[in-house]
This record gives sequence, C-alpha cells and structure tokens, in this order.
Amino acid sequence: MRQPHGQNFLVDNNIANKIVQSANIARNDVVIEVGPGKGALTNILKKFTDNLTAVDIDRELAENMRENYKNDANVTIINRDFLKFDLPEKPFKIVANLPYNVGTAIVQKFLPCKNFVSAVIMLQKDVIVRLASCPGTKDYGYISLFRQYYADAEILFDVPPGCFNPKPQVMSSVIRFTNKNPKSPDSLLFPLVKHCFSMRRKTILNGLSSFLKQDKLSVAEILNNLKMDSSLRPDKLSLEDYLKICNLLKA
Repeated sequence: MRQPHGQNFLVDNNIANKIVQSANIARNDVVIEVGPGKGALTNILKKFTDNLTAVDIDRELAENMRENYKNDANVTIINRDFLKFDLPEKPFKIVANLPYNVGTAIVQKFLPCKNFVSAVIMLQKDVIVRLASCPGTKDYGYISLFRQYYADAEILFDVPPGCFNPKPQVMSSVIRFTNKNPKSPDSLLFPLVKHCFSMRRKTILNGLSSFLKQDKLSVAEILNNLKMDSSLRPDKLSLEDYLKICNLLKA
C-alpha cells in the first residue's frame, strides 16, 4: 500500500545496524532521526546515545512510536514536518532513512546549520550520486555544488529494494556527510549556480550574461580576467570557479 508521505520502511536489521555503525555515535552525542517510521533505526540508535530525537510528519506513526518508547527516557518522539523543525543550538548528528519525495529539501535544511556535525542518510541512489558528484560528470548539478560547499561526502553502500516495505522501484544508497564548517556563502553564489544550471546546455558565457543582465562582451571580459574558458558548460566549472566569479563580481 502506498504510504501518505512516500515512506518506504526499512525492514532489514542488518542494513539498519550498518547505517547506525557508520554514524560513529558516542553516548553524549545529540542525535536526530528524520522520519523514524516504525523504528528500525530507532531501536538501534537508542542503544548508543543518551539524547535521541525522532521527528516524524506522520501523526499516526508518531503516536505509535511514542507508545513504543514511552519507557525510554533517552528517546523523544516529535510529530512535526522536519522542514519546520527547529534544529538544536548545540552540535548534533543526523541519521535517517529519508522519504524520497522530500529528501533533497531535508538535506538542504540541515547542511547549512552551523551546529550540524555529520549525517548518515539513505535515499534513492540517483539522488545520492548527484549529491556526491564532481565537475564534468552527467550527475553534477546545483545540489552537488550546494552539498560540496557545506560538507564532505562519502557514498557508503547500496541498499536493494527487498530491504524495504513497501519495496521501492529503485536502488537506494547510504551516504555520509561531514560538516566543512564554511563561512556563510556569498549572497550571489547559489542564485548564480542555480541560474547557470537552469541553462546547463548553454555556455557559462550565456548563463552569466543572462544572470547579470549584461551584454556578452562585458561578461566575456569578466571570464577572461579569471582565465576561464567562456565556452565551458556550467557542469564543467568547479565550486572554486563559481566562487572566483562571485569574488570578481563583488570587487
């Protein structure tokens, strides 16, 4: 039966153990689980930390979880949309089997948080690959650069459909993020990247000209000053390239 919030519940205990072990949780770590569902990860996580908060948008699932963990003082169940959840003001780690339909939005919420330490999450494999992609690959895009700015990433392992109920029609993967603790990004950076990748078949000259609303001769001069090939597509530019463009535009 299709779940109301796009959940695919993890039912393989070996995979659940592997995910938790990959998170390197210490007893005093503050841990947030997003979308605990029926508790496959929660059952294991509670053994490793004294401070586990599980946030689920599904009211019925959250109520069931509250009943199941009412005697576990180290587990707090919150019925809330994680996208509206206030992240802790102290360092925290995230462990989650994320719903496929809001996975990237959830990642974009916690990655910029200064108190985020690390995360081990599971999503559909194609999204995981995009999150970890490098310049020049077909999967490299806005979300790749967004992730790269805030965190290092390591794809850990794949998880086949048979490990879930209901079974998804795609392969899933698990990835680990580690906060790079960057400074706040230039206000131009992500709007610029998003605009250029909305025109990913065009050259960076076209994309930047459109973004700045300037003629191509002026933009070509900007790129020339950066010793950057104006005929490159947006997916050929690294994060450092986009940062250099922003720095020059501010000068």
